[in-house]
Amino acid sequence: MEYVIVNFASSRSVFVDGKQSGATNTIFRVGPGIHEFDLGMPLDYYPRQKRVTIQGTNALAPAVIHFDQLNPS
Repeated sequence: MEYVIVNFASSRSVFVDGKQSGATNTIFRVGPGIHEFDLGMPLDYYPRQKRVTIQGTNALAPAVIHFDQLNPS
């Protein structure tokens, strides 16, 4: 298993390959390989999705994926 953390300004569900798989700003596990990450609805973030190869991670050194907020409050 591999480890990722998806950074975003607020707590949101994270979708990996179209399935809810974790939450922003927390470490969660995914299988090794190429995955598409997004934050679902509402579409108040960019980029809309990220396609990332995940390999060689561990719980202390997860892959870091960052989304920015559109029109932050």
